[in-house]
Amino acid sequence: MATIRTTERLGRSLGFFQTFAIGTGTMIGAGIFILPGIAISAAGPAAILSFLFGGIISMATAISMAELATGMPKAGGSYYFISRAMGAAFGAVVGLGAWLALVFKGSFALIGLADYLHVLLPAPVIITAVVAGLLLLFLNYRGARSSGSFQNLIVIFLLLILAVFIVKGLFMFDQAKFTPFMPFGYSSVFATTGLIFISYLGITQLAAMSEEVKEPSKNLPRALIASVGVVTLIYVGVMVVVSGALTLEQSVNTFTPLVDVAMMMDGDLGKVMIVIAGLLATVSTANAAILSSSRFPFAMGRDDLIPQWFVKIHERHDTPYRAILVTGFIMISLLLLFNVEQLAKLGSTFNIMIFVLINSSVILLRNRSLEEYKPAFRDPFFPYTQVIGIIFSLALLPAMGTMSMLFALSVLITGLIWYKYYGKAKAFPKYDIFDVLENNIQPAPLESGSKIKILVPLANPKHEMDLLYLADHLGDEIIGLSVIKVPQQTSLTAAREAFHEKRLVIDGVLKERFEQFPTIVGHEREYIVAFDHSITNSIMEQAEIEKVDFIIIGWHEANRFHPSMGTVANKVLSFAKNNMVVLNGYLPPKIGRIVVAYNGKENSRYGLHLARRLSKSAGVPLHVLRVMKPHLREELKGSIIHDMEELARDDSLVTIVPHIKEHFSAENAILDFLCDDDLLIIGDSSGRFKFSLIGNLPYVLAKRYKGPVMIVRKHKPLSSEGVNNILLKRVKRLKLYTDRLQAKILP
Repeated sequence: MATIRTTERLGRSLGFFQTFAIGTGTMIGAGIFILPGIAISAAGPAAILSFLFGGIISMATAISMAELATGMPKAGGSYYFISRAMGAAFGAVVGLGAWLALVFKGSFALIGLADYLHVLLPAPVIITAVVAGLLLLFLNYRGARSSGSFQNLIVIFLLLILAVFIVKGLFMFDQAKFTPFMPFGYSSVFATTGLIFISYLGITQLAAMSEEVKEPSKNLPRALIASVGVVTLIYVGVMVVVSGALTLEQSVNTFTPLVDVAMMMDGDLGKVMIVIAGLLATVSTANAAILSSSRFPFAMGRDDLIPQWFVKIHERHDTPYRAILVTGFIMISLLLLFNVEQLAKLGSTFNIMIFVLINSSVILLRNRSLEEYKPAFRDPFFPYTQVIGIIFSLALLPAMGTMSMLFALSVLITGLIWYKYYGKAKAFPKYDIFDVLENNIQPAPLESGSKIKILVPLANPKHEMDLLYLADHLGDEIIGLSVIKVPQQTSLTAAREAFHEKRLVIDGVLKERFEQFPTIVGHEREYIVAFDHSITNSIMEQAEIEKVDFIIIGWHEANRFHPSMGTVANKVLSFAKNNMVVLNGYLPPKIGRIVVAYNGKENSRYGLHLARRLSKSAGVPLHVLRVMKPHLREELKGSIIHDMEELARDDSLVTIVPHIKEHFSAENAILDFLCDDDLLIIGDSSGRFKFSLIGNLPYVLAKRYKGPVMIVRKHKPLSSEGVNNILLKRVKRLKLYTDRLQAKILP
């Protein structure tokens, strides 16, 4: 009987209007009913510009969000987009921050809901807010379709009431009340924009729903752009009416300016209608906040950034019910800790930072090769849209206040700490921001038939044979380099002439051995004699001129791997911008086995690639050893076993014998596996910006294993070696200028 494959899915139940309603409802909700009084008290009638300015920034970000959402329509919205554009560390920070921002907005809306209800029914505000939160939590627990239908009704009634409010208000406002228009200065407009920015958080919530939207390539861009456009017009219209109907003093002294204006229009009927609108708006905002923010922990759990407990899908309702419950209960708890203005500022601060990262993500992904990023909608104004979104958003941050900035900083630190100690080893995606900047998100596959060009610096006749043996079996073109070091007092031309008159003995021995070395048929060889004041500079310069794939260099004293920067090998490792192969120890007369200590990372994969070539060329058996901790989760163990089985199946070059060992100490497991005549190949494990030249595991193995150890390291431009290389070039230029100045031959 055939195996039945079972999958869990979130149904695509949201059409255009439902999607538009969720975005519009959460933006047009609590903010416009709660914040006008606070905004006018901070900026006067110029608060109109604050809402308009916020709309412009949000429109730019909505366009960026539309491209990202159609390119990667997954639950998690801004978390998913930013984590794929910048790596899992950013994902941890943004996922936590965006989730909390939405939770804060939901709490903000619940307080507003209770305040508006208090106008009609003088019930305790906190109790009303908690009860409303529990009801909305139950509604979202049952699924997106029921929430979407509820949202549709709310938005329809809300838009009708606000449309009537704006139309009537335009016929009764007094233009004289706009004077003074900007009583608190230009800076107050920017500060107020930051305060009311939480009102525009709906576009990130809407993108978080992209996995549940029908025809996302068509409906998402339309819903995002339409939501921001409609909401901005309504915000500006409401602020014009309020500012034209009430004096500055009246606006400052009321918590519900819309209610006061409505009473001026139609008395008690107007009051009741606008209170109903306020209730609908705040319910809409809180509902959409729970609906969307629950997707962030769900998406993070799916990427192993938080426990898999959050990923559980309800069997009946097809919802991430645990994520929804946690989100809702935290939202309700915050009601007891912060007031309305604090909730608005805290939510707005991280919303601004998310907008910056969203726009930056589009710029990054447009210029990098991420296979899964294939947007059906592409911003026609790229990159000007993104630049506007980034610059204007950053301009708002200084006005947010100390508490808000400390909140953002604490979220940043918490996210990074959580990623480092919980998610780093297992979280997705596996790349980081530096891989993105180096366009190394998906490294090009290592082709077995690709030609490899190798540079071998020759200085020690005793070790030359081993280096040439490796170069001959690993590469297709071998360049031997002998550097004649010239004293600073002697010009390079004079040194070369003296060398031809009387060849150095050591160079004669090196060249003779290079010429006599038995090469594999078809391999090209070239011998270069370079004259330089610095051996390190000559090696790096010749590697750049010849465009070699990597440099093979010898290293015999393992205790020099970490502390010393004085040897040529140390300097080349520190400054060269080439892939490196470092051989510690001497090859045995006959290699028994090639053993690759494999961990699946980039250096390790490249080491395995070279090991395959060496195994096939030299006819030496190839064994791949993977060590895993005994306490790993079963799914991670299964993934490792699957990867090793895949390696063994790939026999395009040579048969691989896989080995998996469970051990708490990787170095002890590897050493126990090795025999005296084995060649151990291991990828460098040093961090990108760590100052140790070789990572701890390769260093320990090179020090403890009596046989040869070949350490492989791929060059990363954005690393300590890359930075060192740039600094070295600056020092060289300064030194050259100084030498010329001293010789009075300035250019």
